[in-house]
Amino acid sequence: MHWDRYRDIVFYRAYAELKAEAQLNYMGYVWWVLEPLLNTVLFYVILVAVLEQGTAGAISFVLVGSVTWQWMSSSILGASGSVYEAGTMLKHVYLPKVVLPLIVLLVTTWKFLFLFALLLAWVWVTGHAVTAAYLALPLLLLLHLGLIAAISLPLAAIIPYVPDARIAVDAGLRTLMLISGIFFPIGKLGATSHFYFHLNPMAVIIEAYRAILLEGRWPDGALLAYVAAFSALLLAGTAWLYRRIDRSIVKVLNH
Repeated sequence: MHWDRYRDIVFYRAYAELKAEAQLNYMGYVWWVLEPLLNTVLFYVILVAVLEQGTAGAISFVLVGSVTWQWMSSSILGASGSVYEAGTMLKHVYLPKVVLPLIVLLVTTWKFLFLFALLLAWVWVTGHAVTAAYLALPLLLLLHLGLIAAISLPLAAIIPYVPDARIAVDAGLRTLMLISGIFFPIGKLGATSHFYFHLNPMAVIIEAYRAILLEGRWPDGALLAYVAAFSALLLAGTAWLYRRIDRSIVKVLNH
């Protein structure tokens, strides 16, 4: 694919969707902020009332996990069905199929950056100072985006062939949310469980955000390298997959 030819389409469509949402559905933006806040309340209740693990910094602990998780889940849910939902349009107009999930990722990333700015303000107001570890934050954001793309893009290519997989994606995200450490610290797990916990790349990402924002320390470089390698392998396979299905998928979409 000649990316220069389609780059403007991605940015224009993302801008158009954001503008339309702002004009026609203000609740879309309100909900984007409310969702992690409601999740934080829920997880905080679980943390305090059920697990009896409440601390002075429990709200910030859960909020960091909830906000960063929302970027992941919203992106995957939106991008995974993007090609399938564009079936009628693709029958009449050729468009590289990867463009469609990329538009969704650009929209969700813009919203996340706004929400992340609010999260930073909360972290600073609650007494967590900016440290040298913040220098790792841009790299962490890029790794997080790479992981989101590595999962979202192949799902967008697969779901037109297996539409019912959308149900599995939703169920899988709910399960992943519970095992990614959003509402519990890894220290509460036994030492033998740490290896298996860190096999989940999203758990590594959330832990890294907390290390930087709440603890003022550098995240674990070896674990982040694992996430980078995991995402790179998936993206390499995804590039091959899109080359194989770019033309033939239209027949499936309009079968």
